[in-house]
Amino acid sequence: MNLNNILYYPIIKTRDGELRCFNHVDDDTFSKILPIYELTKSRVSKKAPDGDIYRRMKQIAEIQGNRPFILDLSTDSRYINPQIEQLLSEQHGFKEWQYFLFDLHTDLNIIPMVHIYEDELGEFGDVEEFVRVASTKTDFVAVRLPYDLEQQEIEHYLEPISNNLGDGCKLIVLLDAEFVRHQVVEDVVDTFLESCEGTKLFEDKIAATVMLCTSFPSNVAQAGGEDIAGSITISEESIYQGISQEFPIRYGDYASINTEQIEMKGGTFVPRIDIASLDGKHFTYKRYRRHSGGYEECAKHTVRDRKSYVSLGVWADEEILEASRENPSGISPAFWISVRMNYYIKTRVLLREMTSS
Repeated sequence: MNLNNILYYPIIKTRDGELRCFNHVDDDTFSKILPIYELTKSRVSKKAPDGDIYRRMKQIAEIQGNRPFILDLSTDSRYINPQIEQLLSEQHGFKEWQYFLFDLHTDLNIIPMVHIYEDELGEFGDVEEFVRVASTKTDFVAVRLPYDLEQQEIEHYLEPISNNLGDGCKLIVLLDAEFVRHQVVEDVVDTFLESCEGTKLFEDKIAATVMLCTSFPSNVAQAGGEDIAGSITISEESIYQGISQEFPIRYGDYASINTEQIEMKGGTFVPRIDIASLDGKHFTYKRYRRHSGGYEECAKHTVRDRKSYVSLGVWADEEILEASRENPSGISPAFWISVRMNYYIKTRVLLREMTSS
C-alpha cells in the first residue's frame, strides 16, 4: 500500500450508524481513505448478552474486503466487554491481541494498533515483543497518542516501537486531540506542533503522522443558535491548515461524530439533516419536529437550499432525495447520522484532492 495515495484517515467506533455509513462509501472514495476502526462490542442480544466483537469483525470484513484498515480497540466502558478486555491484556507481548490479528483474521488486510503499556519499572517489554512479532507479519503498524504530550514524552513512547520495528515495516503515528470545539484553534495547532516535534527523531521509521480531532457539537441547535435552520462552524480544516504550514501532517478526524457519544433516544430527538460545506469550515442544518414534518420536511428544505447543498452523487444524496419525496429509508437518529457521515467523508476527500493538486 502506498500511503501517498491516502488523502483521509477517518476514525470511528464500530457502532451500527458508523458502519452503515462505511457500507455505503463508494469504491473511488474508499481507494483514497484509510479507515481506523475502534472495535466495540455488538448490540446486546439473548445469544450474546455481553455483545460479541466477532459480529463486528464480520461487518468490518464485509465492508473492507481486501482493502487495508487500521484496527484499534475501544477502551470506553460503554462499548467494551470481556472479549475486548482480554485483547487489551499486555501479558506475553499482548499474546491474545497477536492471536486475534494474525491467526483468527489473517484473511483481512489489518494494520494493527500498538497498545502502549509501561510497567512499574518504566519498561516496555510487552510492547517491544508485540512490535517485534507484528512487524514480521505486516508492512505497517500504528500507534495512537494524545496530541498534548510534550516532545520528550512523544520520544519516550515512540522509542521502544521504533527500536523493534522490522526492516520491512513502517509506523503510522496518530496524534489524537478528540473534542476541540471549545478550544482556540491557534492553541490546538501549537499543541499539535509540539507533539509533531517528538516524531522527527524517528522520521526514517514513520510512514505518516496523522492528526485526529472533532469539533462537531453534542447539541447542534444550541451551537447554531437557531431552532429550525442554521449553521455551525467546524474547526478541523483550520487546525489542519495551521499544522501543515509547519509540519507534513496527514488529515484525519472523527468523520463528524462527537466524541461524547451521546445516545439519543428516537422519541426525544428532533429530526435533523446536517450538510457539510465544501470548504470544510461549517455545517448547515434543517431541523423539524415530527409534528412539523420530521425528516421529510428536513429533506425538502435541504434540497431547496442550493447555496448550502450540492449533490455529490453519493449514497447520502439518494437518501436525502428519497426523504424529500416523503419516502425516507430510515427515521432514526442513527440512520441520519450515517447519512451525514457519508456526505461528510466525500467532502473531505474532495477537499484534500483540491488542496493537493
